[in-house]
Amino acid sequence: MQARGSRPPAALVTAAIAAAATALSAAAPVAADPGPGESAVQPWPTLRYFDRPDPGAYFPPGVDGLWFTSATGQNCGIWGRGSFACSGDIPGAPAGTRAVGWVTGDRAMHYDWTVPLRMPPTRALAALPPRSVVEHQGTTCAVTDDNGTYCERGPLKFLITPAGTWLTPPWMDLRR
Repeated sequence: MQARGSRPPAALVTAAIAAAATALSAAAPVAADPGPGESAVQPWPTLRYFDRPDPGAYFPPGVDGLWFTSATGQNCGIWGRGSFACSGDIPGAPAGTRAVGWVTGDRAMHYDWTVPLRMPPTRALAALPPRSVVEHQGTTCAVTDDNGTYCERGPLKFLITPAGTWLTPPWMDLRR
């Protein structure tokens, strides 16, 4: 037994750190909306080394905003004061959900039936290639190496992959 106030042996600390690291690295990604007491692995990509193509190809003439087709076929846009969303098949979303995003005035990132109604009816003219990032009105969107579509505006984020969709949790509420 260890004496009160003494430090644990270095081998014990090292073993605990190694066990925690192994558990974290083996954890499978879960939806970013975990239940009480659960934690979510954050899947957000690092965009520092992504290409930045000429954004002109992503501004359809006569409409508001920047629009692109994702690698998995969603129609995605950034418009009016940085609102952003993707519509189409959203893997892992609740049945009947056809869009994910954030529209100016929303308090949190979400997918529900109202997002496609609040998106402009604009169709993208060009696909955003993998490892590319575009920015417009304070919002950033990218297509990842593995064909995921990632968008962020400050703390609000989503990632659509062929295997599922992740959102920043609803407690990431801008009202606070």
